[in-house]
Amino acid sequence: MAVSWVALVALAATALGASIAPEKQVLEKSSCGRVWVTVHSPEIRVSGSARLVDAVELNWDFNGCSNIPRQIGLFDARPTSWDNAMSIFSINEEDGHAVTSISLGEGALPAGWDVGPGHKGPHCLWPWVAAGDDQIQSFNCLKIQPTWMEDNAAKINHLRIGELAIAGTHNAGAWRFNTELSSVARDSFVLCQDRSIWAQLVHGIRYFDFRIAYYDFYDNEDDRYWLNHNLIRVRPLVPLLKEIRTFLDHTREVVFLDAHHFPMGFYNQDGSPIRSVHAGLIRLVQRELGPHLALASDFSTGAGTRGPTLQSLLNSDKRLLFSYVDNAIVSENTWLWPILPHLWANTNNPTELFQYLDQAVTVSPQPNARSPLHSAMAQTTPTVLDILFLRGSLRENADAVNRNVTARLATRWRQHANIVSTDFFLGNDVIDVSIIISVERGSRL
Repeated sequence: MAVSWVALVALAATALGASIAPEKQVLEKSSCGRVWVTVHSPEIRVSGSARLVDAVELNWDFNGCSNIPRQIGLFDARPTSWDNAMSIFSINEEDGHAVTSISLGEGALPAGWDVGPGHKGPHCLWPWVAAGDDQIQSFNCLKIQPTWMEDNAAKINHLRIGELAIAGTHNAGAWRFNTELSSVARDSFVLCQDRSIWAQLVHGIRYFDFRIAYYDFYDNEDDRYWLNHNLIRVRPLVPLLKEIRTFLDHTREVVFLDAHHFPMGFYNQDGSPIRSVHAGLIRLVQRELGPHLALASDFSTGAGTRGPTLQSLLNSDKRLLFSYVDNAIVSENTWLWPILPHLWANTNNPTELFQYLDQAVTVSPQPNARSPLHSAMAQTTPTVLDILFLRGSLRENADAVNRNVTARLATRWRQHANIVSTDFFLGNDVIDVSIIISVERGSRL
Protein backbone atom coordinates (compact mmCIF):
# COMPACT_ATOMS: atom_id res chain seq x y z
CA MET A 1 0.00 0.00 0.00
CA ALA A 2 1.58 3.22 -1.16
CA VAL A 3 1.27 5.19 2.04
CA SER A 4 3.09 5.50 5.32
CA TRP A 5 0.94 4.57 8.30
CA VAL A 6 2.88 6.85 10.65
CA ALA A 7 0.28 9.61 10.62
CA LEU A 8 -2.59 7.14 10.86
CA VAL A 9 -1.04 5.36 13.82
CA ALA A 10 -0.57 8.66 15.64
CA LEU A 11 -4.22 9.44 15.08
CA ALA A 12 -5.20 5.94 16.12
CA ALA A 13 -3.36 6.40 19.39
CA THR A 14 -5.37 9.54 20.02
CA ALA A 15 -8.66 7.97 18.91
CA LEU A 16 -8.11 4.97 21.15
CA GLY A 17 -7.00 7.01 24.12
CA ALA A 18 -3.47 5.60 23.95
CA SER A 19 -1.82 8.98 24.38
CA ILE A 20 -3.42 9.63 27.75
CA ALA A 21 -4.43 6.21 29.07
CA PRO A 22 -2.38 4.15 31.49
CA GLU A 23 0.02 1.80 29.79
CA LYS A 24 -2.19 -1.21 30.48
CA GLN A 25 -4.93 0.36 28.32
CA VAL A 26 -2.82 0.93 25.22
CA LEU A 27 -4.43 -1.26 22.57
CA GLU A 28 -2.36 -0.29 19.54
CA LYS A 29 1.22 0.88 19.21
CA SER A 30 3.81 1.32 16.47
CA SER A 31 6.67 3.71 15.79
CA CYS A 32 6.22 3.23 12.04
CA GLY A 33 3.77 1.20 10.03
CA ARG A 34 0.89 -0.78 11.41
CA VAL A 35 -0.31 -4.29 12.25
CA TRP A 36 -3.90 -5.47 12.73
CA VAL A 37 -6.04 -8.58 13.15
CA THR A 38 -8.80 -9.77 10.81
CA VAL A 39 -10.81 -12.97 10.35
CA HIS A 40 -10.53 -15.23 7.29
CA SER A 41 -14.07 -15.47 5.90
CA PRO A 42 -13.84 -18.74 3.86
CA GLU A 43 -13.50 -22.11 5.50
CA ILE A 44 -10.11 -23.78 5.21
CA ARG A 45 -9.87 -27.50 4.53
CA VAL A 46 -7.46 -28.90 7.09
CA SER A 47 -7.49 -32.63 6.27
CA GLY A 48 -10.14 -34.90 4.83
CA SER A 49 -13.51 -33.54 5.92
CA ALA A 50 -12.04 -31.39 8.71
CA ARG A 51 -12.45 -27.67 8.13
CA LEU A 52 -11.17 -24.62 9.96
CA VAL A 53 -13.73 -21.84 10.38
CA ASP A 54 -12.95 -18.16 11.15
CA ALA A 55 -9.17 -18.49 11.04
CA VAL A 56 -7.37 -15.49 12.55
CA GLU A 57 -5.37 -13.41 10.06
CA LEU A 58 -2.38 -11.21 10.83
CA ASN A 59 -1.90 -8.12 8.65
CA TRP A 60 0.92 -5.63 8.33
CA ASP A 61 1.87 -2.54 6.35
CA PHE A 62 5.34 -1.03 6.76
CA ASN A 63 5.45 0.95 3.54
CA GLY A 64 7.63 4.03 3.98
CA CYS A 65 9.38 2.68 7.08
CA SER A 66 13.17 2.58 7.18
CA ASN A 67 13.11 -0.67 9.15
CA ILE A 68 10.88 -3.59 8.19
CA PRO A 69 10.35 -6.06 11.06
CA ARG A 70 11.49 -9.60 10.40
CA GLN A 71 8.54 -11.41 11.97
CA ILE A 72 4.91 -11.20 13.02
CA GLY A 73 3.07 -13.31 15.57
CA LEU A 74 -0.32 -14.17 17.08
CA PHE A 75 -0.84 -13.82 20.85
CA ASP A 76 -3.73 -14.49 23.22
CA ALA A 77 -2.90 -11.47 25.41
CA ARG A 78 -1.04 -8.21 25.03
CA PRO A 79 2.36 -9.13 23.51
CA THR A 80 5.37 -8.74 25.78
CA SER A 81 7.73 -11.47 24.56
CA TRP A 82 8.06 -13.74 21.54
CA ASP A 83 8.10 -16.63 23.99
CA ASN A 84 4.36 -16.14 24.43
CA ALA A 85 3.47 -16.24 20.71
CA MET A 86 0.96 -18.83 19.55
CA SER A 87 2.21 -18.63 15.94
CA ILE A 88 5.08 -16.76 14.28
CA PHE A 89 5.49 -15.92 10.58
CA SER A 90 8.35 -14.35 8.65
CA ILE A 91 7.86 -10.93 7.06
CA ASN A 92 9.41 -10.84 3.60
CA GLU A 93 7.73 -7.76 2.12
CA GLU A 94 6.58 -4.34 3.23
CA ASP A 95 2.88 -5.23 3.39
CA GLY A 96 0.97 -8.48 3.49
CA HIS A 97 -0.95 -10.93 5.58
CA ALA A 98 -0.65 -14.39 7.11
CA VAL A 99 -3.50 -16.80 7.75
CA THR A 100 -3.05 -18.72 10.99
CA SER A 101 -4.36 -22.20 11.79
CA ILE A 102 -6.21 -20.91 14.88
CA SER A 103 -9.92 -20.06 14.89
CA LEU A 104 -11.38 -16.92 16.43
CA GLY A 105 -14.09 -19.09 17.95
CA GLU A 106 -17.48 -18.05 19.29
CA GLY A 107 -16.12 -16.22 22.31
CA ALA A 108 -18.22 -13.67 24.14
CA LEU A 109 -17.88 -9.97 23.43
CA PRO A 110 -15.72 -8.35 26.13
CA ALA A 111 -16.48 -5.69 28.75
CA GLY A 112 -20.06 -6.80 29.35
CA TRP A 113 -21.26 -6.23 25.79
CA ASP A 114 -22.14 -9.85 25.08
CA VAL A 115 -25.33 -9.82 27.12
CA GLY A 116 -26.24 -6.14 26.91
CA PRO A 117 -24.78 -2.66 27.33
CA GLY A 118 -21.28 -2.81 28.78
CA HIS A 119 -18.38 -0.50 29.55
CA LYS A 120 -17.55 2.44 27.29
CA GLY A 121 -14.43 2.62 25.18
CA PRO A 122 -12.57 0.21 22.90
CA HIS A 123 -11.88 -3.26 24.25
CA CYS A 124 -9.86 -6.19 22.95
CA LEU A 125 -11.09 -9.62 22.05
CA TRP A 126 -8.51 -12.34 22.68
CA PRO A 127 -6.44 -12.19 19.43
CA TRP A 128 -3.43 -9.86 19.52
CA VAL A 129 -0.80 -9.37 16.83
CA ALA A 130 2.76 -8.13 17.19
CA ALA A 131 5.66 -7.52 14.81
CA GLY A 132 9.34 -6.83 15.36
CA ASP A 133 12.82 -8.27 15.34
CA ASP A 134 14.30 -9.51 18.61
CA GLN A 135 12.03 -7.05 20.42
CA ILE A 136 8.34 -6.38 19.79
CA GLN A 137 7.99 -3.07 17.95
CA SER A 138 4.31 -2.96 16.94
CA PHE A 139 1.16 -4.51 18.36
CA ASN A 140 -2.60 -4.35 18.05
CA CYS A 141 -5.69 -6.41 18.89
CA LEU A 142 -9.03 -7.32 17.39
CA LYS A 143 -11.33 -4.77 19.03
CA ILE A 144 -14.87 -3.85 19.73
CA GLN A 145 -15.61 -0.11 19.41
CA PRO A 146 -19.09 0.18 20.97
CA THR A 147 -18.85 3.88 21.86
CA TRP A 148 -16.38 5.22 19.32
CA MET A 149 -18.42 8.31 18.50
CA GLU A 150 -18.75 9.28 22.15
CA ASP A 151 -15.11 8.38 22.82
CA ASN A 152 -14.05 10.87 20.13
CA ALA A 153 -16.83 13.42 20.63
CA ALA A 154 -14.53 16.41 21.12
CA LYS A 155 -12.86 15.67 17.79
CA ILE A 156 -15.77 14.67 15.55
CA ASN A 157 -19.03 16.18 16.85
CA HIS A 158 -18.63 19.32 14.72
CA LEU A 159 -18.43 17.18 11.57
CA ARG A 160 -21.52 16.91 9.40
CA ILE A 161 -22.79 13.38 8.80
CA GLY A 162 -21.63 13.51 5.18
CA GLU A 163 -18.12 14.36 6.38
CA LEU A 164 -17.75 11.28 8.56
CA ALA A 165 -16.06 8.05 7.55
CA ILE A 166 -18.42 5.27 8.59
CA ALA A 167 -18.12 1.48 8.50
CA GLY A 168 -21.23 -0.24 7.17
CA THR A 169 -22.47 -3.72 6.39
CA HIS A 170 -23.96 -4.85 3.08
CA ASN A 171 -27.07 -7.02 3.55
CA ALA A 172 -26.60 -6.47 7.26
CA GLY A 173 -29.37 -8.81 8.35
CA ALA A 174 -28.14 -11.79 6.30
CA TRP A 175 -26.03 -13.29 9.06
CA ARG A 176 -27.88 -16.50 9.98
CA PHE A 177 -31.06 -18.14 8.79
CA ASN A 178 -34.03 -18.00 11.14
CA THR A 179 -36.98 -19.56 9.36
CA GLU A 180 -39.38 -22.43 9.92
CA LEU A 181 -37.31 -24.53 7.53
CA SER A 182 -33.71 -23.72 8.35
CA SER A 183 -31.36 -22.46 11.01
CA VAL A 184 -28.08 -22.33 9.12
CA ALA A 185 -24.97 -20.46 10.24
CA ARG A 186 -23.03 -20.60 6.96
CA ASP A 187 -24.18 -20.48 3.34
CA SER A 188 -22.43 -19.95 0.01
CA PHE A 189 -24.66 -17.36 -1.66
CA VAL A 190 -27.12 -15.99 0.91
CA LEU A 191 -25.31 -15.04 4.10
CA CYS A 192 -23.18 -11.89 3.93
CA GLN A 193 -22.22 -11.41 7.59
CA ASP A 194 -20.97 -13.52 10.50
CA ARG A 195 -22.28 -11.44 13.39
CA SER A 196 -25.70 -10.33 14.64
CA ILE A 197 -26.93 -6.76 14.35
CA TRP A 198 -26.14 -6.30 18.05
CA ALA A 199 -22.58 -7.57 17.59
CA GLN A 200 -22.13 -5.38 14.51
CA LEU A 201 -23.13 -2.33 16.53
CA VAL A 202 -20.78 -3.30 19.35
CA HIS A 203 -17.88 -3.81 16.96
CA GLY A 204 -18.44 -0.28 15.60
CA ILE A 205 -20.65 -0.66 12.51
CA ARG A 206 -22.91 2.40 12.21
CA TYR A 207 -24.60 1.93 8.81
CA PHE A 208 -26.95 -0.96 8.04
CA ASP A 209 -28.08 -1.92 4.56
CA PHE A 210 -31.48 -3.62 5.07
CA ARG A 211 -33.35 -5.54 2.34
CA ILE A 212 -36.92 -5.78 3.67
CA ALA A 213 -39.60 -8.18 2.40
CA TYR A 214 -43.26 -8.67 3.29
CA TYR A 215 -45.11 -12.00 3.58
CA ASP A 216 -48.85 -11.77 4.07
CA PHE A 217 -49.37 -15.41 5.07
CA TYR A 218 -48.44 -14.63 8.70
CA ASP A 219 -51.37 -13.79 10.97
CA ASN A 220 -49.50 -11.24 13.07
CA GLU A 221 -48.43 -8.11 11.18
CA ASP A 222 -45.13 -7.95 13.09
CA ASP A 223 -44.23 -11.39 11.74
CA ARG A 224 -44.80 -10.39 8.10
CA TYR A 225 -41.70 -8.19 7.76
CA TRP A 226 -38.38 -9.94 7.16
CA LEU A 227 -34.85 -9.16 6.13
CA ASN A 228 -34.08 -10.97 2.91
CA HIS A 229 -31.20 -11.58 0.57
CA ASN A 230 -33.05 -11.10 -2.69
CA LEU A 231 -35.89 -13.66 -2.62
CA ILE A 232 -34.56 -15.65 0.33
CA ARG A 233 -36.03 -15.02 3.78
CA VAL A 234 -33.27 -14.80 6.38
CA ARG A 235 -34.38 -13.14 9.63
CA PRO A 236 -37.54 -11.48 11.02
CA LEU A 237 -37.22 -7.69 11.17
CA VAL A 238 -38.79 -6.68 14.49
CA PRO A 239 -36.27 -8.43 16.81
CA LEU A 240 -33.45 -6.66 14.97
CA LEU A 241 -35.12 -3.27 15.38
CA LYS A 242 -35.34 -4.04 19.10
CA GLU A 243 -31.58 -4.71 19.20
CA ILE A 244 -30.93 -1.32 17.61
CA ARG A 245 -33.31 0.31 20.11
CA THR A 246 -31.52 -1.24 23.08
CA PHE A 247 -28.18 -0.03 21.75
CA LEU A 248 -29.47 3.52 21.22
CA ASP A 249 -31.11 3.54 24.65
CA HIS A 250 -27.78 2.90 26.36
CA THR A 251 -25.25 4.80 24.23
CA ARG A 252 -24.73 8.22 22.65
CA GLU A 253 -23.95 6.78 19.21
CA VAL A 254 -25.58 7.82 15.91
CA VAL A 255 -26.88 5.00 13.68
CA PHE A 256 -27.83 5.08 10.00
CA LEU A 257 -30.51 2.61 8.90
CA ASP A 258 -31.13 2.25 5.16
CA ALA A 259 -34.20 0.57 3.66
CA HIS A 260 -32.21 -0.12 0.52
CA HIS A 261 -34.38 -2.64 -1.30
CA PHE A 262 -37.83 -4.25 -1.07
CA PRO A 263 -37.47 -7.61 -2.83
CA MET A 264 -40.88 -9.11 -1.95
CA GLY A 265 -44.38 -7.94 -1.19
CA PHE A 266 -44.03 -4.14 -1.39
CA TYR A 267 -45.07 -3.55 -5.03
CA ASN A 268 -47.85 -4.47 -7.41
CA GLN A 269 -47.07 -6.22 -10.68
CA ASP A 270 -47.15 -2.87 -12.49
CA GLY A 271 -44.42 -1.54 -10.16
CA SER A 272 -46.66 0.75 -8.11
CA PRO A 273 -46.10 0.68 -4.35
CA ILE A 274 -48.54 -1.18 -2.11
CA ARG A 275 -49.00 1.69 0.27
CA SER A 276 -50.54 -0.36 3.06
CA VAL A 277 -47.40 -2.54 3.20
CA HIS A 278 -45.08 0.50 3.23
CA ALA A 279 -47.28 2.10 5.88
CA GLY A 280 -47.05 -1.01 8.03
CA LEU A 281 -43.24 -0.94 7.87
CA ILE A 282 -43.17 2.73 8.75
CA ARG A 283 -45.44 2.11 11.75
CA LEU A 284 -43.11 -0.65 12.97
CA VAL A 285 -40.05 1.59 12.71
CA GLN A 286 -41.83 4.44 14.47
CA ARG A 287 -43.04 2.12 17.22
CA GLU A 288 -39.68 0.46 17.85
CA LEU A 289 -37.29 3.36 17.21
CA GLY A 290 -39.53 6.42 17.50
CA PRO A 291 -37.88 8.18 20.47
CA HIS A 292 -34.54 8.13 18.63
CA LEU A 293 -35.68 8.99 15.10
CA ALA A 294 -34.03 12.09 13.61
CA LEU A 295 -36.68 13.44 11.27
CA ALA A 296 -35.42 14.60 7.90
CA SER A 297 -37.99 17.41 8.04
CA ASP A 298 -36.23 18.72 11.18
CA PHE A 299 -32.58 18.11 10.27
CA SER A 300 -32.29 18.05 6.49
CA THR A 301 -29.95 20.73 5.17
CA GLY A 302 -30.99 20.65 1.52
CA ALA A 303 -29.78 19.02 -1.67
CA GLY A 304 -26.05 19.13 -2.26
CA THR A 305 -25.16 19.73 1.40
CA ARG A 306 -23.45 17.42 3.89
CA GLY A 307 -26.29 17.22 6.40
CA PRO A 308 -26.55 18.09 10.09
CA THR A 309 -23.63 17.94 12.49
CA LEU A 310 -23.30 15.12 14.96
CA GLN A 311 -23.60 17.71 17.72
CA SER A 312 -27.02 18.86 16.52
CA LEU A 313 -28.28 15.26 16.55
CA LEU A 314 -26.85 14.73 20.03
CA ASN A 315 -28.29 17.98 21.37
CA SER A 316 -31.78 16.86 20.40
CA ASP A 317 -31.08 13.22 21.36
CA LYS A 318 -32.30 12.08 17.93
CA ARG A 319 -29.69 9.61 16.75
CA LEU A 320 -31.32 7.23 14.25
CA LEU A 321 -31.53 8.35 10.61
CA PHE A 322 -33.83 6.18 8.46
CA SER A 323 -33.22 6.38 4.70
CA TYR A 324 -35.87 5.07 2.31
CA VAL A 325 -35.32 3.96 -1.25
CA ASP A 326 -38.78 4.84 -2.63
CA ASN A 327 -39.17 8.49 -3.64
CA ALA A 328 -42.97 8.32 -3.71
CA ILE A 329 -43.13 7.10 -0.11
CA VAL A 330 -40.56 9.69 1.00
CA SER A 331 -42.63 12.47 -0.58
CA GLU A 332 -45.62 11.34 1.50
CA ASN A 333 -43.58 10.96 4.71
CA THR A 334 -41.23 13.90 4.85
CA TRP A 335 -39.57 12.69 8.07
CA LEU A 336 -37.92 9.89 6.07
CA TRP A 337 -34.44 10.56 4.73
CA PRO A 338 -34.26 10.40 0.92
CA ILE A 339 -32.60 7.75 -1.20
CA LEU A 340 -29.01 7.24 -0.15
CA PRO A 341 -26.75 6.89 -3.24
CA HIS A 342 -25.21 3.42 -3.42
CA LEU A 343 -21.96 3.26 -5.38
CA TRP A 344 -22.47 -0.23 -6.80
CA ALA A 345 -20.28 -1.69 -9.54
CA ASN A 346 -22.52 -4.74 -10.20
CA THR A 347 -19.56 -6.94 -11.13
CA ASN A 348 -18.11 -10.22 -9.94
CA ASN A 349 -14.61 -9.07 -10.91
CA PRO A 350 -12.51 -7.46 -8.12
CA THR A 351 -10.44 -5.46 -10.60
CA GLU A 352 -13.56 -3.97 -12.16
CA LEU A 353 -14.99 -3.31 -8.69
CA PHE A 354 -12.03 -1.19 -7.64
CA GLN A 355 -11.78 0.57 -11.00
CA TYR A 356 -15.40 1.64 -10.56
CA LEU A 357 -15.14 2.62 -6.89
CA ASP A 358 -11.86 4.52 -7.33
CA GLN A 359 -13.69 6.81 -9.74
CA ALA A 360 -17.12 6.86 -8.04
CA VAL A 361 -15.84 7.63 -4.54
CA THR A 362 -13.66 10.46 -5.85
CA VAL A 363 -16.61 12.29 -7.46
CA SER A 364 -19.00 11.75 -4.54
CA PRO A 365 -21.11 13.31 -3.24
CA GLN A 366 -22.78 14.63 -6.37
CA PRO A 367 -23.45 18.40 -6.19
CA ASN A 368 -27.24 18.01 -6.26
CA ALA A 369 -27.58 14.80 -4.27
CA ARG A 370 -30.71 14.83 -2.09
CA SER A 371 -29.03 12.74 0.60
CA PRO A 372 -25.98 14.06 2.47
CA LEU A 373 -24.68 10.47 2.65
CA HIS A 374 -23.30 8.02 0.10
CA SER A 375 -22.24 4.41 0.45
CA ALA A 376 -19.45 2.63 -1.40
CA MET A 377 -20.76 -0.90 -1.86
CA ALA A 378 -17.39 -2.60 -1.55
CA GLN A 379 -18.27 -6.15 -2.54
CA THR A 380 -18.49 -8.12 -5.76
CA THR A 381 -21.81 -9.46 -7.02
CA PRO A 382 -22.12 -13.10 -8.17
CA THR A 383 -23.77 -13.71 -11.53
CA VAL A 384 -26.74 -16.03 -12.00
CA LEU A 385 -24.37 -18.59 -13.53
CA ASP A 386 -22.05 -18.31 -10.51
CA ILE A 387 -24.96 -19.28 -8.29
CA LEU A 388 -26.37 -22.00 -10.56
CA PHE A 389 -23.03 -23.72 -11.00
CA LEU A 390 -21.82 -22.99 -7.44
CA ARG A 391 -18.78 -21.10 -8.68
CA GLY A 392 -17.09 -19.67 -5.61
CA SER A 393 -19.07 -18.20 -2.71
CA LEU A 394 -19.79 -14.89 -1.05
CA ARG A 395 -17.11 -15.72 1.52
CA GLU A 396 -14.48 -16.28 -1.17
CA ASN A 397 -15.59 -13.12 -2.94
CA ALA A 398 -15.24 -11.13 0.28
CA ASP A 399 -11.80 -12.59 0.90
CA ALA A 400 -10.73 -11.44 -2.57
CA VAL A 401 -11.65 -7.80 -1.89
CA ASN A 402 -11.65 -7.04 1.85
CA ARG A 403 -7.89 -6.48 2.28
CA ASN A 404 -7.91 -4.11 -0.69
CA VAL A 405 -10.88 -2.26 0.79
CA THR A 406 -8.82 -1.55 3.90
CA ALA A 407 -5.93 -0.34 1.76
CA ARG A 408 -8.13 1.77 -0.52
CA LEU A 409 -9.88 3.48 2.39
CA ALA A 410 -6.54 4.49 3.87
CA THR A 411 -5.24 5.85 0.57
CA ARG A 412 -7.28 6.56 -2.58
CA TRP A 413 -10.66 6.91 -0.84
CA ARG A 414 -9.34 8.64 2.26
CA GLN A 415 -10.39 12.17 1.31
CA HIS A 416 -13.84 11.42 -0.07
CA ALA A 417 -15.23 8.19 1.42
CA ASN A 418 -18.34 8.49 3.58
CA ILE A 419 -19.91 5.06 4.19
CA VAL A 420 -17.99 1.95 3.16
CA SER A 421 -20.21 -1.15 3.21
CA THR A 422 -18.67 -4.61 3.11
CA ASP A 423 -19.45 -8.30 3.44
CA PHE A 424 -17.99 -10.22 6.40
CA PHE A 425 -16.68 -7.02 7.96
CA LEU A 426 -14.28 -8.83 10.32
CA GLY A 427 -12.25 -9.65 7.21
CA ASN A 428 -11.20 -5.99 6.89
CA ASP A 429 -10.11 -3.14 9.16
CA VAL A 430 -12.64 -0.58 7.92
CA ILE A 431 -13.99 0.18 11.41
CA ASP A 432 -10.66 1.23 12.91
CA VAL A 433 -9.50 3.05 9.77
CA SER A 434 -12.83 4.90 9.55
CA ILE A 435 -12.47 6.08 13.13
CA ILE A 436 -8.93 7.27 12.41
CA ILE A 437 -10.06 9.15 9.30
CA SER A 438 -13.06 10.75 11.03
CA VAL A 439 -10.77 12.03 13.79
CA GLU A 440 -8.35 13.28 11.14
CA ARG A 441 -11.12 15.15 9.32
CA GLY A 442 -12.38 16.66 12.55
CA SER A 443 -8.88 17.83 13.43
CA ARG A 444 -8.71 19.84 10.20
CA LEU A 445 -11.73 22.02 11.05
